[in-house]
Amino acid sequence: MRTLTSKEAEQIAAKLEAEIKEGRGHARALIRWQGRIVASYGIRRGSRETSHDYVPKQIFLTFRETLDLARCPLTKEGYFEILRQRGKLA
Repeated sequence: MRTLTSKEAEQIAAKLEAEIKEGRGHARALIRWQGRIVASYGIRRGSRETSHDYVPKQIFLTFRETLDLARCPLTKEGYFEILRQRGKLA
């Protein structure tokens, strides 16, 4: 079964221009829309690759949509449009 990697979690943060807050053993990606935090998720750090399968729920996407966001078919604008359609944006 496919899992979401830390590299993909970092790619999503970069694409969404998320603010990264470093912590012990992990970082927190804060996603803003019009200056307001609308979603956030943790990026685990470590010597081994750990699953980041919790990210889709925290950014209000399906697993497939999250992979598309990491791999480029889904754009930043497309992400915010999905949030708007799901009632997550004002």
